[in-house]
Amino acid sequence: MAISKWRRVATAGSALLLCATLATAATSIGDAGAASKARAPKVPGVTARQVTIGATVPLTGIASSGYNQVAKAANAVFKYVDSKGGVNGRKIRYVLEDDCYGTPGFGCTGVPNTVTQTQKLLALPVFATVGSLGTPTQDLVRTLLKKNGVPQLFVNSGSSDWNDPSQYPGLFGWQPSYPVESKILAKYILSTYANQNVCFLGQGDDFGTNGLAGLVAGGVSPVVTDFYSTTSLVATNGASIAPYIQAFQNAKCTVVYLDTIPGATDAALGAALQLSYTPHWVISSVGSDPQTVAAPFKSLGVDPEVGAISFTYLPTPTSASPWIKWMYKVIQADPTDFPGFTSTSPLNGNIEYGIGFGVAFVEALKAAGKNFTRASFLKLLTHSTFTQTPSLAPLQYTPVNHQGLNAGQIDEVASATSMKAVSNTVYTTNSKNGPVTVVKRLSSGIPAWLR
Repeated sequence: MAISKWRRVATAGSALLLCATLATAATSIGDAGAASKARAPKVPGVTARQVTIGATVPLTGIASSGYNQVAKAANAVFKYVDSKGGVNGRKIRYVLEDDCYGTPGFGCTGVPNTVTQTQKLLALPVFATVGSLGTPTQDLVRTLLKKNGVPQLFVNSGSSDWNDPSQYPGLFGWQPSYPVESKILAKYILSTYANQNVCFLGQGDDFGTNGLAGLVAGGVSPVVTDFYSTTSLVATNGASIAPYIQAFQNAKCTVVYLDTIPGATDAALGAALQLSYTPHWVISSVGSDPQTVAAPFKSLGVDPEVGAISFTYLPTPTSASPWIKWMYKVIQADPTDFPGFTSTSPLNGNIEYGIGFGVAFVEALKAAGKNFTRASFLKLLTHSTFTQTPSLAPLQYTPVNHQGLNAGQIDEVASATSMKAVSNTVYTTNSKNGPVTVVKRLSSGIPAWLR
């Protein structure tokens, strides 16, 4: 997935907790059970007192805006847990290497690329990479990580590339795939905007093409379909989007579906504003974060995104979920990376996403027990039931499915800082032609050891 300085919320982004009762089962999976007297094997990145993990993320360049909060939020979880003694007696060291999202057009001249930065992590060594960002960047290093036996966990992207356990057994996604999200949004379009013309604008990579595939699989056939180039988007400061919106208006589309990053979302909304074009907007979670999208319009005194429909797989910040209060607690405890963050500061999707996979890792680490290997840790992920999590439905890892979450709810942009749930219904589906069905919402508490 390509990215720009107007970075999205990933929606959204997500958290998971392993059931505390898994600890016993996980230990039996490990190489050295609690009852064993055998010496535990030496595991790269693991000492008696520390587990070292890492990630490549954009800390500089255009893509760093927003995206740098994701990894910092995950690290806030690790710092919080470390302040309570760590996990099974070990602290977590999270090493972040800046790859500037090293793709053309993102201002990354002179910054080491993802491969080089990943090699630095291998040299440390790290136990695993956790939460590295981007589809093209992580596609570049998945073979390298596999060759070195390093797990590639919770990749920050909705690409279906992460669900290939036969070829990449150590590679795991986390958020719902792009087709899952667009299929669920298609259900909403069909029920709410029946028989209306739908136009589609997507990013010219797997983000856009996979999103369109899910939309079509969900029963929505756009009358106009276009894809934009991120290089042109950045080079023209968004002006390259305007002709697409003009074409949608000419086609009399009353619904516009955007599989866009926030920069393109801004450009689309801005072009429509100039044209006095007011369709119903349906925007993927990648490009709908209210705080990010609203920023360029603040000086105009308008927020054209209000009323737009989107998707989330985590509780909205205004919900009564106990996880929201806990997230605030964790971020407020990290003034180094989040200076000035208070109980009244907006909790955006970048922060939620980072906390999500941060909790995922610490809970899996706790369930793995004192003695574990990379192999036993991966087996734990695929043989466990994830029922304690802030996400709206459980993760669905199995030996043949490494995608992660596959469910969420429909949200509406309520203001420049917040979303609201359209309903409390949570939907689930797969990335192909399976039906969209209702699933029971998770309502788990926070384990005592994390409070």
